[in-house]
Amino acid sequence: MIIDETPFSFHQVVAVVEKTMNRSENLFFAGSSLASQVHAAAINGDKGALHKLIIGNSALKDKEDQFGRTPLMYCVLADRLDCADTLLKAGADVNKTDHSQRTALHLAAQKGNYRFMKLLLTRRANWMQKDLEEMTPLHLTTRHKSPKCLALLLKFMAPGEVDTQDKNKQTALHWSAYYNNPEHVKLLIKHDSNIGIPDVEGKIPLHWAANHKDPSAVHTVRCILDAAPTESLLNWQDYEGRTPLHFAVADGNVTVVDVLTSYESCNITSYDNLFRTPLHWAALLGHAQIVHLLLERNKSGTIPSDSQGATPLHYAAQSNFAETVKVFLKHPSVKDDSDLEGRTSFMWAAGKGSDDVLRTMLSLKSDIDINMADKYGGTALHAAALSGHVSTVKLLLENNAQVDATDVMKHTPLFRACEMGHKDVIQTLIKGGARVDLVDQDGHSLLHWAALGGNADVCQILIENKINPNVQDYAGRTPLQCAAYGGYINCMAVLMENNADPNIQDKEGRTALHWSCNNGYLDAIKLLLDFAAFPNQMENNEERYTPLDYALLGERHEVIQFMLEHGALSIAAIQDIAAFKIQAVYKGYKVRKAFRDRKNLLMKHEQLRKDAAAKKREEENKRREAEQQKGRLSPDSCRPHAPLCLPRTQAEPHRQSRAPSKQPPCSDKAQGPERKACRRSPGRGSPSRAPQKEQQLSSDLQRTEPRKPNETAREHSKGRSACVHFSPSEGSDGNRRPGVCPAEKPRELRLQIIQRERSRKELFRRKNKAAAIIQRAWRSYQLRKHLSHLLHVKQLGARDMDRWNRECLALILQVWRKELELKPPKTMAVSKTTKSPPKGSSGTKPTRHSVLKQIYGSQEGKVRQRTRSSKAHSVLGLNSVSNLQCIHLLENSGKSQNFSYNLQSANPSRNKLKLRLPKEEDCARGARIASADFKFSD
Repeated sequence: MIIDETPFSFHQVVAVVEKTMNRSENLFFAGSSLASQVHAAAINGDKGALHKLIIGNSALKDKEDQFGRTPLMYCVLADRLDCADTLLKAGADVNKTDHSQRTALHLAAQKGNYRFMKLLLTRRANWMQKDLEEMTPLHLTTRHKSPKCLALLLKFMAPGEVDTQDKNKQTALHWSAYYNNPEHVKLLIKHDSNIGIPDVEGKIPLHWAANHKDPSAVHTVRCILDAAPTESLLNWQDYEGRTPLHFAVADGNVTVVDVLTSYESCNITSYDNLFRTPLHWAALLGHAQIVHLLLERNKSGTIPSDSQGATPLHYAAQSNFAETVKVFLKHPSVKDDSDLEGRTSFMWAAGKGSDDVLRTMLSLKSDIDINMADKYGGTALHAAALSGHVSTVKLLLENNAQVDATDVMKHTPLFRACEMGHKDVIQTLIKGGARVDLVDQDGHSLLHWAALGGNADVCQILIENKINPNVQDYAGRTPLQCAAYGGYINCMAVLMENNADPNIQDKEGRTALHWSCNNGYLDAIKLLLDFAAFPNQMENNEERYTPLDYALLGERHEVIQFMLEHGALSIAAIQDIAAFKIQAVYKGYKVRKAFRDRKNLLMKHEQLRKDAAAKKREEENKRREAEQQKGRLSPDSCRPHAPLCLPRTQAEPHRQSRAPSKQPPCSDKAQGPERKACRRSPGRGSPSRAPQKEQQLSSDLQRTEPRKPNETAREHSKGRSACVHFSPSEGSDGNRRPGVCPAEKPRELRLQIIQRERSRKELFRRKNKAAAIIQRAWRSYQLRKHLSHLLHVKQLGARDMDRWNRECLALILQVWRKELELKPPKTMAVSKTTKSPPKGSSGTKPTRHSVLKQIYGSQEGKVRQRTRSSKAHSVLGLNSVSNLQCIHLLENSGKSQNFSYNLQSANPSRNKLKLRLPKEEDCARGARIASADFKFSD
């Protein structure tokens, strides 16, 4: 017997026992050491030692080791029959199980030890005991070619116990068919074992017998079929729909297939759950002999297809089994039918790169249509280009395949190759005459599809073939936007390096940056911004989203942070800025409009005031002349009870008084010139219409007379009281009496007139105040604007200030050195009484003083007495510095005219220009102003 097949071989167990026995007795006085000794005695076959240990301690006969095995089990494993007999006589438990629930009978059946099985069965061992896999000793006996152990067990079994199932619901007959033991199968069938019990997968023993590559398995198949050659048994399908013929074809066992198909009831076209027949399986695996056998025994004459409409020829063609395809094509019942999508086996072979099959089909079938299209318009060349098989593409082009054939989407084979990124196929198709300027039904070019697939190398190849990188489809999208949608930065870099514009918008206003922000591709965003992509491009729809809005909607936090750092704005921020600008412009427009309206109103008012004043003066002159003429003609014609209306000039003093006069101006209390005027009456020779004309002129003057804004209503009422309180008097006959003062008006009417005058003056005052506020605001705005401009200029000139200062100092030092080189002139003392030369005289020779010394001072000038003159400051003629040309301390003449000194010689024919000598404090102040002007210049 072979011991090495056990978990512990004999040599290993002996080594452990010897190691244990060599240790000291003190360490192994416990029961575990004695247990190791009894197990070692059982394995070594030391019957005397075993008997001695058992007599010394009867419990050691069933002592378990770490695996739960007793000495009896080790006797079975080591084939120590005499030791096993000693243990059984000593009362060892024959049905004791180990940790796997196996007894000594399981081990004997597994080893095929007929003597031990017989010994154990005679000691009433339980043959129905199941281990953890629910296998009985009967299942284990089927592993060995000898049927003796199986026959021994069957003698002790009842008729119903032979079909005991294990955990997988398999009987001893299943295991006998699996191990290809035809003698065991016969013996079990003889003891009425059921051949139609399915296991956990729905398989019967015939499935396991057919699923064997050994040709001798045909004997096991025949044994089962001879017991019950029924149609149901022969075509039994497991839970996946597979018959025994499916398994026989899958293993390529021609003899088993021949035996199964020899029965007329065998269904060759039986479908499994995937609608595949045994013929499909044979074609897929390339079993040409089995294919020929099945075709010959297919009595239906039709070739079945699967759920997709694919025939066995499709399966053989895609697997590149040329011999199998040849068998199919030579059989008269086989045709190259299309599947449900209209694809033939030739297209399947082209899609899989089966060049041998293509050559076989082209050689055997001369009428084959190489440009045949499926229901989507795709040809075999489309399928080969999509799969990237260069050799297949070349083979099809050599056989006159149409290189620019289009499918329903107007895709050529080149489109599919660009989509998948097959560079070699693309170059082969272009060399074969494929056009690169075509677009599909959506306007997508080849470059669009290459960018959608992220194929940078393909994009470079297409651009080298003169495809515009900024080409747009019907939606306005560019290849760069397609690459940005997928975040393919390599492809984007190739496109932008070849002048692809990152700011092109599609018809909805989206750019490549919109798509990258929407999908959160930070690297793509950085690349786009490096190529000057505008971060605030807005859509054309109602939302007007920017790239930052897309990042906010997708909660792309890293993208949001990066975009904000690079000046990106959301549509809300842009709308706020636009609203602020619009409001500012509108406010400015309103202010300017109000100013223009107010200006026009003021100008009109001023013109009216001037016209009224001129008219008033004219009327006043006329009235005075008329009064003087009336006074000369009849000085005492005025009646006491009807005083005349005071003239406008006489009513003027009443306007200066703040206490309003409630009495008529022509009452008895009137004194001085007023009373005398009331007693006057026009002469008889005066015209009768003079009072009417005079009153009309007075009323016109009152309507047109301009009023001052600070004039109060009470003062105005005094000015008007001379004519407000009176109306023209009439005689008894209704005719107006000339020269008679009018009667007093009602009180209510006077109050209304006064209230209207107050309201009018208040409105006028408010308008003037509003105009003043607007003017002050406008001047303040202009000042702020000018100040911001000056600050801006100051910031721009700050970096050049040092350079200007250095240049200025260098210029001053050069002029100073040049002046020192000259001979110093003699000082001329100017007398206090000496008068300055007249302006027109030119004969006096002026003293040659250094201009710069006079401006900035010198040590020599400090010790002398200051020059005085009758004038406020000394005056020098310009002839003294005729050798110096125009000296400008500042180069910016536009801003430094106030500080430049024009020292050119004066023309004798003209008045001499005078230069005032500055004081020390003036010189310091001029230097400060010059330095400040340097800061604001440039």
